[in-house]
Amino acid sequence: MKTHRILAPVDGSETSRFALHEADALASQSGGELTMMFVHQPATVHLMDDEFPEPEETTEFLKATARSLMEKCARTCITPETNRRVVIERGSPAQAIIEHSGEYDLIVMGTHGHTGLKHFHLGSVAERVVRGAHCDVLVVKNKDDT
Repeated sequence: MKTHRILAPVDGSETSRFALHEADALASQSGGELTMMFVHQPATVHLMDDEFPEPEETTEFLKATARSLMEKCARTCITPETNRRVVIERGSPAQAIIEHSGEYDLIVMGTHGHTGLKHFHLGSVAERVVRGAHCDVLVVKNKDDT
């Protein structure tokens, strides 16, 4: 398996930080590039027949918060800074990851391991990415989550 270009989606959860650690180790060992991606899914409120998009100031605040989170995550990485980059997207997390997947050799992401009704309601970003990605996907589960 080639691991020259690795994408690590990060959502701020402990599970995604664990997956980032694994992606970082792979990138460092292979001398590859590590891209950390955060995808902000904007909130839309539906009231009767009207739709109200997320206010721009909220979006800007969340982008700044995401940038801060990604900088904090980057400080924990052992992959050289010249081989790391951060991408912040807006949209559906699974869709954005899949759209970018063709640029990478491997996606390393976490799963929360939800089943049953919780899985049905929340869906599984990891599952959708595995089904739609244009590259290999390594899904890791944090041992502490069991």
